[in-house]
Amino acid sequence: MLRLIRGGKGTVDRNTRIEDAVAAYLNDRFGSDDSPMARLDRWSQQRITVENMAKLALVLESGDPTEHCYQNLIREIDTEAETGIFLATPAANAAQLRRLAGESGISGRLYQLLPEVAPVLFADELQHSNKNLDLVWVSIEARFDRANLDAEISELILMHLLDSEETASDMSDALRAMLYTFHEDLARRRCRLPRLLNERATRHLVGLVQGLSERAGSYDERIVDIGQRAGTA
Repeated sequence: MLRLIRGGKGTVDRNTRIEDAVAAYLNDRFGSDDSPMARLDRWSQQRITVENMAKLALVLESGDPTEHCYQNLIREIDTEAETGIFLATPAANAAQLRRLAGESGISGRLYQLLPEVAPVLFADELQHSNKNLDLVWVSIEARFDRANLDAEISELILMHLLDSEETASDMSDALRAMLYTFHEDLARRRCRLPRLLNERATRHLVGLVQGLSERAGSYDERIVDIGQRAGTA
């Protein structure tokens, strides 16, 4: 559960509070009986922990920690949305996904079209599963769970940097609404499915997402930086 731990106002105290909050969040995700992340092996959990603590260290050492963290959040929610568009349904487990199902550009029903979508968007997963859509679905959920964990950690860090749960949550919600809409529209265009947005709306959305992409910079470079700091590169 994302929460803001309050304490002293000094930079050192703040950094310690953020480190404690991230560690507590990871322990909760890995220790909760209803969390898919709890089913990961110990080595995978340790790697995720080390990489996210390295991500945090790079944020705190940057010249503008808030901007650095927001750039991470853009990339991570973009990755989350690639598979999250299939999970954003009215009956989704996560409240944030249930909210997205009400957005005008998000159908909440894309999962029903997986047989048409999988050969285009998940060709490798389909091939390696001998065209078993149930196994493709497992892969979709696993990719979402990891991206969502990374994004929620960045949101948690942002809460502390801004000293506001509400502001950080609003920023994350706005990114999700935009990027989930973008990825559903892209999936529908690539798979020649009925569109929810007209051409004008699509052009406007693509322009907004391009601006976010330019602001966030290279995801590959940031992953390399985190891996090198964590010693996992």
